[in-house]
Amino acid sequence: MGASGAGKTTLMNVLAHRNICQMEVRGTVEINNRPIGPEISSMSAYIQQEDLFVGTLTVREHLTFQAFLRMEKNVPDNQRKTRVEDVILQLGLTKCADTFIGIPGRLRGISGGEKKRLSFASEILTDPPLLFADEPTSGLDSFMAQSLITALQQLAAQGRTIICTIHQPSSQVYAMFNSILLLAEGRTAYLGPRADAIQYFDSLGYPCPVNFNPADHFIRTLAIVPGDEENCRKRVQDICDVYSAREAEFSKPETQERQDSFREDANSRSPYKASWCRQFRSVFWRSWLTNKRDVLIFRIRFFQSIFIGLVTGIIFFQTTIDQDGIENIYGAFFFLVTSVSFSNISAVTFTFPIERNIFLREHNNRMYRTDIYFLSKTLAESPQFFLGPLVMITVGYWMVAYVISTISPTTSVSTALSGPLTLPLLVLGGFYIENRTIPEWLSWLRYLSWFNYGFEALVVNQWDNYGPIRKLNLKLK
Repeated sequence: MGASGAGKTTLMNVLAHRNICQMEVRGTVEINNRPIGPEISSMSAYIQQEDLFVGTLTVREHLTFQAFLRMEKNVPDNQRKTRVEDVILQLGLTKCADTFIGIPGRLRGISGGEKKRLSFASEILTDPPLLFADEPTSGLDSFMAQSLITALQQLAAQGRTIICTIHQPSSQVYAMFNSILLLAEGRTAYLGPRADAIQYFDSLGYPCPVNFNPADHFIRTLAIVPGDEENCRKRVQDICDVYSAREAEFSKPETQERQDSFREDANSRSPYKASWCRQFRSVFWRSWLTNKRDVLIFRIRFFQSIFIGLVTGIIFFQTTIDQDGIENIYGAFFFLVTSVSFSNISAVTFTFPIERNIFLREHNNRMYRTDIYFLSKTLAESPQFFLGPLVMITVGYWMVAYVISTISPTTSVSTALSGPLTLPLLVLGGFYIENRTIPEWLSWLRYLSWFNYGFEALVVNQWDNYGPIRKLNLKLK
């Protein structure tokens, strides 16, 4: 426990050996008096503060996906499914097992408390002996928070060690913990049995008022109050110094040099639990299911394609084959290619940023490789990106950018990048400027322009095997 900025989450990340790529960390982490390094991730689970899910999956489908990628390769599929059902029962998710997780504002799903339980269920599928939880009660009311901590107590009673960061718990929730660590300004103010903490602070001259929540008292005592920073920091320093001196008095002298758990040669990651084929099947299955169930987006894209095709067909309806008509046909072709390109660009720029945080968390948990995610996502979404342009061009004809998404951290960045990167390729698409008149130093860019290939394909399809045209002094071949 500790006030905001005390270092709770940072300490949790260091102990769990997660999210420390941009940090310089030194020291030793020990389990049962034995040093341990990055391999701690293979025997522990980490429930982070933010709940991240693919909302179009049900609770059971999500856990099944997790089981196929997290459990050992030699575990039979029937045992994986049995484990999923056991965890659903254990975490009290039976009633919502076949309910969609939900997307805020679009798809109604499970409650916040059930999402938090689902986060725990995902992590205990592999039955880890050590469990880290970063502020598990964040965003929950007092009843749901107490219910969740009760579930954690039941998990701890099965022989697990559970370490939580928590911010201002209620007195009932506080009383459910066995031991507490109080942090202030990145230092230890107290570490020991929960029942002894009140007496310890009383001995320092900071007694807890009668009928007052002990957790609130500790956090208030160790907080840095705006406007009184100097006195607060002096008080915190004195409390932490007393504890440090007390620990130094009772600690045993070290007889040998400790192993550094964070040295560079120790940062080797454990291998993936699932094979390449298993990873691909699982991620592709989830991506396909997500697209299949997102009916609203599919309908919008489909009817958008029909509308653009009809508008193009009406404007260029039954164009005559003469000098003016040929120019109009070229304009119609290039307009169709441009419409297809920009409608798909606007769609794919949102593809990866939307799931970026989910991908990063699952990838860091060693569930699947980066190429697996990209390939599966691309193949799963390909049908709808083929169908829309096919409908648009078919309707219009007979009547007449994934790279940006992957390199962008947010949808706003990907949208901002798509215009400047696309416009040069549009100009070199074969309609606005003749290819032979493009400066030689710039001509190579037209080979990167999909507008050029699409426009050329439509032109060749239109005029190939076409005979002489009236009012023209040339013969098309």
